Formats: sequence, structure tokens, C-alpha cells
Amino acid sequence: MRALRNPVVQFLLIGVVTLIALVITANRLAEHAAEQEALAEAQATNEVLARSVARPDIPASLLQLDVGAADQFLRLVTPRLRLKEPEVTRLLLWRDDGTVIYSFPYDLDVYGQQFGFTDVQEEVLRGRDPESRTAFEYVDPALALNSDVPSDEEWVRIYTRTRIPSGELILFEADYSLSEIEQRREEIYASFRWIVLGGPFLLLLLVTPLLHILTRRLTKAGEERERLLRSAIDASDAERRRIARDLHDGVVQDLAGTAYSVTALARSPQTSPDARTMLDSASESLRGSLSALRSLLAEIHPPDLHANGLGSALADLIAPAEREGVQASVSVAGVEAADDAAVALVWRVAQEAVRNALRHAQASTLAVTVRVNDGTLCLEVVDDGVGFDPAEPPPAERYGLRGMRTLVADVGGRLEVESAPGDGTAVRVEVDLQ
Repeated sequence: MRALRNPVVQFLLIGVVTLIALVITANRLAEHAAEQEALAEAQATNEVLARSVARPDIPASLLQLDVGAADQFLRLVTPRLRLKEPEVTRLLLWRDDGTVIYSFPYDLDVYGQQFGFTDVQEEVLRGRDPESRTAFEYVDPALALNSDVPSDEEWVRIYTRTRIPSGELILFEADYSLSEIEQRREEIYASFRWIVLGGPFLLLLLVTPLLHILTRRLTKAGEERERLLRSAIDASDAERRRIARDLHDGVVQDLAGTAYSVTALARSPQTSPDARTMLDSASESLRGSLSALRSLLAEIHPPDLHANGLGSALADLIAPAEREGVQASVSVAGVEAADDAAVALVWRVAQEAVRNALRHAQASTLAVTVRVNDGTLCLEVVDDGVGFDPAEPPPAERYGLRGMRTLVADVGGRLEVESAPGDGTAVRVEVDLQ
């Protein structure tokens, strides 16, 4: 299965399948073209026989069923018919009223009899379209008018209309062995079989190296873009880490020291009651600002974002819930085997879900749970807020849910959002651990 994921292997498989499809398609088209060409040659032969071989020697008395004229025509024309390829196996001449005025081989059951014209015969004889002067049809041996033709022989019957020297219109009908026409089709097809079969293969041989080079270049370009993206992400992480460190070591420490000093001053016996009240208020405000700043630092760059530090990072994440009057809790269990990438994904989704719950849910409780079940890292963020309809498209300015779906999809995870108006919201994520 890993081999099938290799772009080169995939390209070769696609190339082979494409080659086979091209060869099959080209072969069928070539066979059809060869068959049409063989039939066209047979029709051309029939026109030559009708207009150049037979017509000059057809006397007007033949239309009157003159036996002598038929015998003379037989002696003159029959040797010429034998010289043509494909060979005529049966020949009939029809008067325009449907009467057979000549048959070869001679058959008393046919000669001089009047039969109805078929649609094809009628179209050839009466049609005004020049293209309809000659037509063909495949004939069932069981329908043969001539009993001398072998019953197992298959043939193609070709009709050509022409005018005899005296001006009367007649129908020239000749039967040709289907096996001879198929043999001619094979001869025509054989002349360009190697072009049909070898052309796609040669094209594939010429194109494959070029496409392989392009594929390699595109793959390298993709890898380079991915490397640059990772470098940008790493640079962004490093910058956020620096900002968080500077804030933690500077402003946070200063605020913490000031809060302790104000608290100590408020508890001093020398402090008057009015001043103590003001100092207690200032101390509480400093502690609130300090808590908010620590939560902001957690969002900028969470400390120890790995399996062992996930619990404390999530605890920092829900710290602002207390100021919002939301009872929040965190539960993390069995994640020691989770890799840093999975932990980072869980934290980012939890960050967005908690932020949405605190901003929009109007919830009174919020629970964040992370656990591992059967090799799958599971995150669940549940609140009892106002909820929403997941089927409705979010406002254009909100990208949270779409962002979470993209993050989870990029690593092959699964995200599920359950919510309804008035029923709260549950965000669940599952990521398979390697």
C-alpha cells in the first residue's frame, strides 16, 4: 500500500491504464475504419462492373427477356466478372418494374420473374440523392433467390443503378463473399496496425520522461512550499514565545510584585480603614488583571504544550471563565503516549471552542475533557449555553468552526459538533495516534 502512495508509481499506473485504454480505443476505431474502407472498395468495384463492364453490352432486347440477348450478354460479360476482386458470386439485373431480366448463375426460378423491391433497392433505383446510387446490405443465406449459392455462405449484396445505352434505367445487383471482404479489411488494417498499436506506446515512452520530470519538479516545489510554511510557523511560534516570555518575565512579574505589596500594605496596622478599603480594591483589580494577562499569555503561546503539560495549559485556558461567572472544569487522563502534534491540535481546537463558549454561549457550566480510547485521542468541550443550529451557515465574520474543521481535517482527524437552540453545544474531536 505504501508503494501505491508513491507519486512515481501512481504516475506509471495511470500511464499504463491510459495506454491500454488508448490501444483498445484506437484498435476498435481502426478496425471500424478498415471495415468501412473494404465495403467502400466493394461498392466502387460494383459501380465499375455496372457502368463500365456490363452497361456497354446490355442490349435493349434484354429488357424484353430475349433469350438470345441474355445468352450473348452471358458470353461477353461473365469472363470480365471473373477478373474482378472481390469476385462476384451472384448477379442479377432488374428492370425498373421489379422483373429480373438476367441472372448469374442462370436460374429459371428467378429469370423473368417479377419480385417486389426492398426499401434499399427502391431507394437506390428511385432516390434523387447522388449518394444513394449505390448501397449495400448484409444478406441472410436462407433468403437466397439462387439455389446454387451454398446455404452456409455469407455475403454482402450491393446495388447500383445505371442506364443502358438505349436509355432505360436498370438495377445492377451483385453479391460478394463476406469472407473476401473481411480478408480485404484485414489487409487494410494490417497496413497501419503497428501505427495504431505502437503509436500510443511510443507517445507514452516520449511523454513519460517529460511528465516524470514535471512531476518531480512539482513535488519538489510542494515540498519547498511546505518547508517554507513550516519555517513561517516555527518563526511565528518563536516570536510568540519571545513575546510571552518577555511579558511573563517583565509585566507579569511587576504586576505580581505590586499586588503582593498592595496586599501587604492593606494588612499593615498603620493603614487607616479608608486606605485599607482602597488598597484591597486595588489589590483585587491587580489580581484580576494578572489573571487576564496570564490567560492572554496562554493564548499567545501556551507553556509546556506537550502531553505532560496539556492539563496545566488547558487550566490556564479556562481561567477567564471565572470572571464571566462560568463554572469551568478540566479533565485530562491517559494522554502520556500522545505526540506533540496531536496535543497541539487538541489544544488549538479546545482554545477555539472555549473562546466561542465564553463569548457566545451564555453558559453557566463548561467542561473540557481529554482522554485516550483504543489508540484515539479524544477531546470534548461541552457547555450548557444557548446553543445554535450547526446546519445554518455562520456569519461571514466568524471563522472559528471552519478553522477547527480545517485543522482537524489536515491531520486526518474527525470533528463533530452537536448543538441545538437552547440545548447547549458539544464539540468532539478524535485523532488517531500513530
